[in-house]
Amino acid sequence: MSLLETLFGGTVIVVILHLLLGRLGLANYWRGVISGAIPTIAYAFYAVMNGDELDVIAIHVAIFLATATVLSLLASDKRNSGKRMHWAPKALMTFFAILAITDGIFVTISTQGVPPWVASLIMPRAKNHTVYSGFSGVTEHTDQASKAINSHLKMLSDEQKLGWDVEIAGLDTLKAGTVANKLVMNLRDSQKQPIQNAVITLHFFRPGYVQTLPLMHLQQRNPGEYTGDISIAGAGSWVIKLEIEADGQRIEREHDVTVSAS
Repeated sequence: MSLLETLFGGTVIVVILHLLLGRLGLANYWRGVISGAIPTIAYAFYAVMNGDELDVIAIHVAIFLATATVLSLLASDKRNSGKRMHWAPKALMTFFAILAITDGIFVTISTQGVPPWVASLIMPRAKNHTVYSGFSGVTEHTDQASKAINSHLKMLSDEQKLGWDVEIAGLDTLKAGTVANKLVMNLRDSQKQPIQNAVITLHFFRPGYVQTLPLMHLQQRNPGEYTGDISIAGAGSWVIKLEIEADGQRIEREHDVTVSAS
């Protein structure tokens, strides 16, 4: 499920539970506690199984508990007054509703980027190219980072001299969650002949190395063809680092990939 589905779906469950418990005559205090606790605990189990990140978990817990608290305050005010609800509680409820929607939109954009049709309206390049607008991570601007760039440029030059042809299928259809994403690589030399017995390592990480996955090795299935399966915990922007060793030579590549929600 997407963030919007879990966030607003859980909020609706909080409201429904609060109303049902009120019909059963439960005290207002316990209505707030139970209606806030059940969706929060249920989501906690789901988050652990789905590998949700801490910022996503935090916003769910905050919205669920805030919704239950506001409903309890509104119910208490209405019971004590016996009249129509004052405008102040209504304004408070509206504020929290807008806050929940805004936070959900911001978190969704930061992890998955804006929808393609929105990007095409506000980003000139998005009209003709796929543009990922999610948070791209933190980039260092130090002497060490400059040395890394120079090393990367030298690596690209060495790769061009080798003339290897590297094609990877499956990077455009990556899905998040427990689903196994199948990757197929075709590796050929400058003469378009299959390169066999290569050692191929893939390293997936978030931009800025804020989250990494275990190393993945592709296994040779046919001459020049290497395959493997990988599961990626979260959707959004990832970087894949490819290392190939064959015939006493070694090349490295990095690709930005976008993982969609399952």
